[in-house]
Amino acid sequence: MATDLKIEIINQLKDNYSYLLHNNSSFGIVIDPADDEKIINVLESKKLKLECIFITHHHSDHTSGALGLIKKFPNAQIYSPSELSSLKINNISNNNKVTTPINEFEIFSAPGHTLDHVVLCDFKNKLLFVGDVLFRLGCGRVFEGTIDQMHDSLNKILNLSDDMKVYCGHEYTLNNLKFLEHVFKEDIILEKVKKQILLELETNNRTIPFILGEEKKVNPFLNPNCQMSSEFKKNNSFSKLEFFRYLRKKKDNF
Repeated sequence: MATDLKIEIINQLKDNYSYLLHNNSSFGIVIDPADDEKIINVLESKKLKLECIFITHHHSDHTSGALGLIKKFPNAQIYSPSELSSLKINNISNNNKVTTPINEFEIFSAPGHTLDHVVLCDFKNKLLFVGDVLFRLGCGRVFEGTIDQMHDSLNKILNLSDDMKVYCGHEYTLNNLKFLEHVFKEDIILEKVKKQILLELETNNRTIPFILGEEKKVNPFLNPNCQMSSEFKKNNSFSKLEFFRYLRKKKDNF
């Protein structure tokens, strides 16, 4: 299996991200395709053959490009936790391992945002594709699952190695920052985070990827014991789950 994995971040729709993984070989892997034309343009510009498509969950803004990609690359394999209309898929679920020509993914179930949601872990290359479970300074809405399920899914991510590089499904960081400023007013740590976020947006026009260990320090949805959460909870009697429920409900109405 070749190394030197490269990741192309492809802007999709309004604020979505799809990802193209490749290396020095001619193979490409796409994660959560929405706009097939954009992805095909990148594949062709890099002279890559699409080998696999991975889907984290069934929402259309993460799957709608799959049909167009398969029409262009009919031999590509689709790995998805749910059926995709008329497309043939390889079903993936908790504890599956999928070996591609350029890497290996370990799959774990992460329900909450949707019931079928999975997270893709490439432990060798320290990569984590979280779809809409985790965002920088936030987490996904709970649409189909329960608060308990989403909390458990985030705990799975919380227990992963700090050096994992995280790629999420949307650019929501600025809105998440504004929410945390609303809840944790005049927090010193948050002020430092804000400066970093604004610099990244000015420089790269995006705030991903991010390092999991750093996110554990500042994201109260992911880690209820991060410092800003601890200060807040001194004046409120919350269990970890109650605190998460409180934050998620407050964010839903923000």
